[in-house]
Amino acid sequence: MATTTEIEAFLRDIWAFKLLEPEQVHSLVRLVRVRKLAAEEVLWLQGQNVSHFIIVFNGRLRTVRSSSSGAEKKLSTLGRGRHFGLAEMITGVRSTVTLIADMPSTILVIDRKSLRNKLLSDVEICYRLMQTMAHAIFDLTGELERTSFENVHTRLARLLLKKHHHNSSSQSGLSEDKCKISLTHEGLAVLLGVSRETVSRVISDFRRRGLIKTAYRSITIINTDGLKRYIEDYEEE
Repeated sequence: MATTTEIEAFLRDIWAFKLLEPEQVHSLVRLVRVRKLAAEEVLWLQGQNVSHFIIVFNGRLRTVRSSSSGAEKKLSTLGRGRHFGLAEMITGVRSTVTLIADMPSTILVIDRKSLRNKLLSDVEICYRLMQTMAHAIFDLTGELERTSFENVHTRLARLLLKKHHHNSSSQSGLSEDKCKISLTHEGLAVLLGVSRETVSRVISDFRRRGLIKTAYRSITIINTDGLKRYIEDYEEE
């Protein structure tokens, strides 16, 4: 079981709390409960009210959406550090997905009442969370614009470079592993909103051009400049 100190250090690195000061994160730790999930355990169903903000501490969750005909489609996976439910809790919008544990997992949970009371009593935390959500809106707007105007080659090149830059920023020293990205074709297809077959064709093209090499569940970038040529406005984030 993780200690309070370990949980606090972990929370400082997650996206939702990235603008909070250390003492503000410290005050939120008191609201956190640790919950174990069995493989295939359902947290909540599509259409239900979201009663908790959850953060994946260990393991992996998946989001699934059902159509009116009953067909299901996997939308995304949530690994360590990914979270779900903050916007839904604040706005009162019902969940648009079903959330399921892909494997035995550990999540951190903050219930709606505790978070609401905290935000109402601490204006600074509330404002910083608003800033974070505003950044997310701008990022999503930009992503929608790129999806509308960019082809799959450009979008995949952008995604691979972004993942590569993140790996490079979080590791020290130079090694091939810094360029290795742990993503499956299916995972890339979900992130790009295209078919797995389309992703496979573009990856094969990138590999043929000497830009990447592939292995089981991973892609290694071997020519960043070559990928950047697919993107007119590329900037490291």
